[in-house]
Amino acid sequence: MILFKPCICFCALAMTIFACKQNKPKPLSNDISKTIVTVAGKKNSVINNPRKKYGEATVGDPCVKCLLTVIQDSKSYKENTNGVSPQNINYTINWVKASAPALTPDTSNKTNGIRVDVKKDEDGEDARLCTYIYNNTSGTMYLLNSQNKYQHEVSSITPAILKKIRHNCYWGVASE
Repeated sequence: MILFKPCICFCALAMTIFACKQNKPKPLSNDISKTIVTVAGKKNSVINNPRKKYGEATVGDPCVKCLLTVIQDSKSYKENTNGVSPQNINYTINWVKASAPALTPDTSNKTNGIRVDVKKDEDGEDARLCTYIYNNTSGTMYLLNSQNKYQHEVSSITPAILKKIRHNCYWGVASE
């Protein structure tokens, strides 16, 4: 009986160690901030939270896919990306404070919006084509001008689409 207890403890310890040492999937890229997201059958290159101000709290895949779908269907996106090959378009997505007139990526922990920069890859350099802000407080999506000021509300977005964005990006909080 005395030998039985150490044997059981040893077996339990061995099972715990082997259970925790599972093979982890290897990343496809060494650049953990850049991901490929497929929206409507097209691959989109997304740089997610490049400044890493929030540790691991990046924008989730359902939110990224929802935002890109909505943005790519808008009239302003089609006008700003006219003549640009889809392979040369990159997106940078970051949490921001959407109430300030100049909307830059935020350094505090309080955010109420998501900024999507649509960029054109020109010889390794990103040139900004247009920028969108989703303001969760007001439940609206805006197009920004070159001075980072609200240009106008994106007109093609219905209340149902805004509810879908809120649900996908804010995990259903206050969206029902």
